[in-house]
Amino acid sequence: MAEVIAGVREPQPGDAEWDWERMRTTARREARRYLLAAHDVDDVVQEALMRAWRRRASCRGEDRVPWMRQIARNEALRLLDRRRSRTERELLDGDEVLSEVADAGVEEERESLLMRLQVGQVVGRLSVDDRRLLALRYAKDLSQPEVARMLGIPEGTVKVRLHRLRGRLRKELETTR
Repeated sequence: MAEVIAGVREPQPGDAEWDWERMRTTARREARRYLLAAHDVDDVVQEALMRAWRRRASCRGEDRVPWMRQIARNEALRLLDRRRSRTERELLDGDEVLSEVADAGVEEERESLLMRLQVGQVVGRLSVDDRRLLALRYAKDLSQPEVARMLGIPEGTVKVRLHRLRGRLRKELETTR
């Protein structure tokens, strides 16, 4: 049994085998699935790494990535749950709202999520060709000449279609707000 001195556990055999940089990357990737604000992701990653460090002896198996992913997921959900509970407590007292203190990070996440949903709805109404053009240019981050080559159309046509699509998207998003 490891001797604990001043709350710090002595290194155990096998501790050096842990790839903590990989664990950090895994936790960050998982936290981003649930959280939008970078500071929230950082908080969850830090807490997940601390929990993993403290409980590393309980990890079974050679592949530690799923274990780390689950810890990060739990931490992200725990953070969201704490925020929801806090918001619910602030809003109760009959029909009146006692305090309407909105957490800037939560509001920022909500706005970002709403914007992504609106963009998704607008893009979903576009033709298949227009969606393919947008996907190649923005999702795959190809240049206009590369998009033109991929679609087998002139570069000028790509420029004009993208310009018109951006205008349509902007106009539709402004009307849905």
